[in-house]
Amino acid sequence: MRELSERGVLQGTPGAYISTAVAAEVTVPATLQATIAARIDRLDPQAKRTLSAAAVVGSRFGANLLTELGVEPVVDDLLSAQLIDQVTFTGNPEYVFHHPLTRAVAYESQLKSDRAERHRRAATAIEAGDPPSADENAALIAEHLEAAGDLQAAFDWHMRAGAWSLFRDIAAALTSWQRRSR
Repeated sequence: MRELSERGVLQGTPGAYISTAVAAEVTVPATLQATIAARIDRLDPQAKRTLSAAAVVGSRFGANLLTELGVEPVVDDLLSAQLIDQVTFTGNPEYVFHHPLTRAVAYESQLKSDRAERHRRAATAIEAGDPPSADENAALIAEHLEAAGDLQAAFDWHMRAGAWSLFRDIAAALTSWQRRSR
């Protein structure tokens, strides 16, 4: 419904839409992913860049990390389009994707090389952002490095994550150590 409303096929408000087009002239994307991709394509370029960078960061993200990735965050357009939701409002606002499929479409629509570079930058930013918490964030840093294709560095961070988790959560430590064998 949002997609049709954004295209001007429907007018009104949720629950009270009226069609402004002849039904035979209306086209609908074949899949839900194509519908989401069409909505993303209509975004302002800066909002689209924000959404792409956020998709690399993860399902939950803050504006500060997006800035560290070299993206000036434009979240108002994404909030009004209901592509993301704000979950914390004080201090450093945090956001989540409205639906996991939105994140998946935004993530997969990027060039692999761009995505890898953003993962690399995210790992660096997380590590540099709070050096005393690097061990606590080691698993997240390892995942970003692995997604960037830097397997040696990812291995080292997985080992660090396992060591940090050892006395806190033995199952998490075991998971980190087993990731090295992939």
